[in-house]
Amino acid sequence: MLIFKLLISCGIIGLCAYMGNLKANKLKSREYILREMVTFLSLVENEIKYMMSILPNAYEAARQKLTTNLKDVIGKIVVDMLSCDNIYLTEQSIVNNISNLTELTDYDRNVFSSTLKNLGRSDLTSQINIIQNGISILENQIKEANEIKLKNSKLYRTIGTITGLMIVVIFI
Repeated sequence: MLIFKLLISCGIIGLCAYMGNLKANKLKSREYILREMVTFLSLVENEIKYMMSILPNAYEAARQKLTTNLKDVIGKIVVDMLSCDNIYLTEQSIVNNISNLTELTDYDRNVFSSTLKNLGRSDLTSQINIIQNGISILENQIKEANEIKLKNSKLYRTIGTITGLMIVVIFI
């Protein structure tokens, strides 16, 4: 009976510590995806400025250099851009696909989706200005995400472990 209680106690502590680690990893992945967004926008800017690519082609060329699930999201947006001529449906596709990035905050998703939506409505110099504005906002978000990650990652891991220990103590 004592061995059974000990195994369950270890399982509870391990599960709570794992949940704390999941929350800490979510903070880490938010920062990484924001960095990928900045990389993506910089690559799109270069494609538009120097290669004179149209948006779907610029998105696709820049998408090839990504490694996170942002790559899949941008791929779906490109497919939707090429398959329909309606700008409203394209904007809905951008918003819906960006909302699949659950690691990001609502503000992060809004900045990125509004940047992508506004790119198709303007000329070359305006597009470059929109991209540079989006990059500067995302860089501020990266700084904020890094501060939050540094401050809260260890906290979430510790709280997870302590919560597990508290549950075990309460039930013993």
